[in-house]
Amino acid sequence: MALYPLPTNLKLIFFFDCVSATLWFCCLVRLLILLPLVGRRFLPGGIADFFHVVALLPLFGFFVVNSLGNRKLFLKDAWSLANGIRMAWICYGVIFAHPKIAKHTSYSILILSYCLSNFIHFSYLAFRTKTRSSPWLLFWLQYTHHYITFPLTMGAEMVLIFLSLAFVAEDSIYEVALKAVLLAYVPIGYLAFNYLGKRRKERYTQVMKKRIQARNSAANSTVPTAAVSTSGVAGVTESHELRELN
Repeated sequence: MALYPLPTNLKLIFFFDCVSATLWFCCLVRLLILLPLVGRRFLPGGIADFFHVVALLPLFGFFVVNSLGNRKLFLKDAWSLANGIRMAWICYGVIFAHPKIAKHTSYSILILSYCLSNFIHFSYLAFRTKTRSSPWLLFWLQYTHHYITFPLTMGAEMVLIFLSLAFVAEDSIYEVALKAVLLAYVPIGYLAFNYLGKRRKERYTQVMKKRIQARNSAANSTVPTAAVSTSGVAGVTESHELRELN
């Protein structure tokens, strides 16, 4: 897998991706160590502060990438921005404001799903930035993990929002807002899951089809097989943007 020289702005983006992937991995390891030792009720005391700071990385990364990458904003970028805002709001607007709800099992599930999805995501972006490709397994995980992590995330967030209602003043504006958000989770979650499925079809299934076609074409024309990419994403994905944030 070739390593390409990067201009300064992409070096900074690559550094950010590597740091983000490392921090999410550390958060995951911390969860796996602490949860069996202290249990879910005492887990927040050993991981909450670290996890909540790391959860800001997707939102921070959106602005870092778009400022350093000199990219024009497109409609699909709204997904990345909304995802970062949602994670920040869940951590600081719901959990941090009502810390008792963090003792619930759903908080552990939320940390697990956030860590898995973002570790895969930032690892993939780091490879794409530096090598313009990625290992096949990582490429597959990037566009497949949502089948597990997305339902876990949505379910955990809905439970935490529901639990927070017990600590909000009755008939307050914030209570109405929380109930409205909770009701909106089902239709929005359905649309978001369909979007992820469509994205997988466009960026994984079609790429793999092109890869197979390229191999068949190379074999029929007696072109050396070394000329065909074996990474699963090199070459055929060059037409896609170098960067994406989900």
